[in-house]
Parts: sequence; C-alpha cells; structure tokens
Amino acid sequence: MELFADLKSSLSGATQNMPKNTSVEIVGILNWVYAFAGLVAAGFIVYGAINYVMTQGDPGKIKQASQTIAFAIVGLIIVLLAAAITNFVAGAA
Repeated sequence: MELFADLKSSLSGATQNMPKNTSVEIVGILNWVYAFAGLVAAGFIVYGAINYVMTQGDPGKIKQASQTIAFAIVGLIIVLLAAAITNFVAGAA
C-alpha cells in the first residue's frame, strides 16, 4: 500500500507542472494539420485540373482527371467540417 501512496504523490506532483491550457495547444496543432490537409487538397485540385487540360480528348483520362478533382473537393469539404467541429467543441469546453 505504501508503494501506491508514493506513486500517487509523485504523479500528483507531476501533474501540477503541466500547462493548464492543453486544449488550446491541441486545437492549435489540429488547426495546423487542417491547414496542411487543405493545402494538399487544393494541390490535388490543381493537379486534376492540369491533367484535365492535358487529356487531349481521351475519355479514360478525362474520367480519371474528373475523379481526382471530385475526390479532392470531397476531401477539402471533410477537412473544413473537421476544423469547424473541432473549433466548435473546443469553444464549448
């Protein structure tokens, strides 16, 4: 039992030194991740658009470029929704 008491006292001392605003830091890190994911999605939209212009009328390449653009837009929407939900939940806490 004495071992658990020592462990509890050492853990309580360790948590006193932790920052109190960890949710703010986590939201900040997540916002950076969302910004990076948004840039990647925007890059894929540009990549798909360039492929679409360079298809030269090939139906297979047109379909592939259109899918790239559509999937990138869906990804961008998901990133925006995730950022909105995260900021809403962090603001409510």
